[in-house]
Amino acid sequence: MNSVYRFRKERHFAKPPEAIWPFVADSARINEMVGFPPYRVEERLGADGRVRRIASGRLGPLRLDWEETFGEWQENRRVVQTRKFLNGPIGHFQACAELEPEGAGSRLVFSAEIECRGALGLLARLSGQFARERDRRIAAIERLIDEAGAADKIPGALAEPAIKPAARRRFDSLLADLDRDPASHGLGRKLAAFLLHAPSLALRNIRPLALARLWRAAPSDAVELFLAAQRFGIVAMQWDLLCPRCRGAKLRARHLHELPDAAHCASCNIDYRRDFTRNVELTFHPEPWLRPLPQGELCLLGQGSTPHVRFQAEVAAGSRKSFALTLPAGPHRFRTVEAGAEADAMIGSDGMIPEVTARSADIVLATPGRKDELVIRNDTDRPLFFVVEDRNWTTDALTGARVIAMPAFRRLCPEQLLRPGDDVAIGRVAIMFTDLQGSTKLYQDLGDATAYRLVRDHFAFLSERVQQHDGFIVKTVGDAVMAAFHDPADAVRAVLSIQDEVAKFNRGRRDARIVLKLGLHAGSCIAVTASGVLDYFGSAVNTAARLEHQCRGGEVVVSEAVLADAQAREALAGRSMTADSAMMRGLSEPVRFFRVTAAEHAD
Repeated sequence: MNSVYRFRKERHFAKPPEAIWPFVADSARINEMVGFPPYRVEERLGADGRVRRIASGRLGPLRLDWEETFGEWQENRRVVQTRKFLNGPIGHFQACAELEPEGAGSRLVFSAEIECRGALGLLARLSGQFARERDRRIAAIERLIDEAGAADKIPGALAEPAIKPAARRRFDSLLADLDRDPASHGLGRKLAAFLLHAPSLALRNIRPLALARLWRAAPSDAVELFLAAQRFGIVAMQWDLLCPRCRGAKLRARHLHELPDAAHCASCNIDYRRDFTRNVELTFHPEPWLRPLPQGELCLLGQGSTPHVRFQAEVAAGSRKSFALTLPAGPHRFRTVEAGAEADAMIGSDGMIPEVTARSADIVLATPGRKDELVIRNDTDRPLFFVVEDRNWTTDALTGARVIAMPAFRRLCPEQLLRPGDDVAIGRVAIMFTDLQGSTKLYQDLGDATAYRLVRDHFAFLSERVQQHDGFIVKTVGDAVMAAFHDPADAVRAVLSIQDEVAKFNRGRRDARIVLKLGLHAGSCIAVTASGVLDYFGSAVNTAARLEHQCRGGEVVVSEAVLADAQAREALAGRSMTADSAMMRGLSEPVRFFRVTAAEHAD
C-alpha cells in the first residue's frame, strides 16, 4: 500500500535571491541543524560509466539504504535533491527550492514529494512527521538567512559551547598563551568563538582566508593565527589533495612528507596527479580533545558541498534543453559529471554564455551564445549530467604553493618538509636575488670583522623588508640573498622598498656604504627539501639570479614576466623604467627586462 505526500510552502524575504541562495542550497548545513544524523556512503561504478552512491543511515530504530542521486541546480534560481530508497517506509524523496526576485527581495517556494510505503509510511504521514520535518527545515533556512551578513556572526551557530569542562579549562589556558603570541594578531577570541560555537560541518575543513573575510582581518594575519594555533595544539592542519573535477578531498595528510604525488577520485572515476598550485590545499580542524567531529556525510552531492559549481543538471540523450542561468564575469569550465572532456571559456561582463554540445567524447562550445541562458545539446546516446564550474575557486583556498611561500609557515612549521627526493611543481612564484656590489673590496678595505658586521646588518635590513611584504628568505650564499614571494606585486613592493631605503641604511654609518644589486623574476619552478628546509629550483630561479647579475647597482632589474601581473604593474606606477634585454646562459632567447630607478635616483 503506497501513497504520495506532497507539500508546497511560500516564504518572502527582503533580501535578493543571491543573498539567500547560499543558505537555501546548503542542504548539508540544514540537515545538521534539524538533527539529521550523518550517514555512510559507498561508491560503486556502474556499467554506464556513472558512479552510484549507496548511502546507509538510521532513522530512529530503522536502518535505511538509499541511492544518493546527483542534485540539480541553477545558481540563485532552483535546486532539486532526490533520494531513491532501497528499503524502509519511504520509496523516494524529492525536495525542490525555487527562488524568484520580488521587488528588492525574494520569493522562496519550497516543495517536496515523498512516496510512503506500507503501514509505517502511512503512519508517518498521518502522524504529521513529514509536516514537522518540513517546518523544521524551513525554520532552519529562515534562521540562516536572518543571521547572514551580521559582523562576526556564524550562521547556524550553537547556542552553548560544545565542549566538556576539562577540555574547556585546557582550552582557556592554551588560548591565553596564544593571545600573548604576536602571531595571533589579536584574533584569538574570534578563533575561540568559532571553534566553540560553529556547527561541526563548518569545522571539518576550516579555510583561514574565508574567515579573514568574515572577521574583516588581513588574510596573512588569519593564516598566521591558524599556524600558531596548531603549534599550540588547538587545531590540526591537514593537506588536502583535491580532485581537479569535483574539488573533493580524496586524500588527506597531516604532514607534507605524507602527501602522495597522485590519487584516484572514485566519485569522478579519474586518476590525477598532485599540483601544489591547483589541487593541494591546507585546511584546519579542531584537535579531537577540543571538538570531536562526527564522521559521515550530511549531504554528499548538494550545491553547498560544491559551491564552485554554478550549474548542474541532467539532459537526456539526443536532446536539447535551455536553462535560465546568470554567470559572473570570469573563467568557467563546462563539463559533465561523467568522466570525459571539458572546455573552458571566459564569461565577459555582457553575461553571454556559450552554447554547450556534448558530441562523442568531446565538449564543444559555440559563441557568442546567449545572455542569462544556457543552451545544452546532448548529441550522445546516453543521458549526461552537465556542469558549469567557476574556476576562481582558489579565492579562499590556501594552496600549497601559496602557503609554503609565506614567512609564517617557514617560522611556525619548520617540521613540514617534503620527503627526501620528492619534488613538487609550483605554478608561479616570484624570486628575488640580491648581492652586494664590490663586496670583495669591502673586506679588503674594512677588514674581516668590520665587513662581516656590515654584511650581517645588511642581511637583517633585507630580511625585515622581505617579511614586511609577505616574502621570506630562502637562503643566503656568501653575500647574496634569495627570497621568494607568492604574489609578484608583493615582490615588487619589497624590492622597491629595499632599493629606496638603502640610503637610510647607509646614513650615519662610519664603516662604509653599501650598493645593492637586485633582480626579480616570476615563473614556475619546483620545491624540494634541501639542507633541512624547503628550497626552490628551476629555470625561474636561474633567471632571477642572472637578472641580478645584469643590475648595475642602485636600481632594480625586473623581468617582463613580473610585469605580466596587473598588480605588479600598478606597484611600479610612476617609476622611471628603461627596457632592456640580454642573452643569458642556458637560454636560447634574449630575456627582456626593465631597469627601475630607485627613488633617490629618480628625476
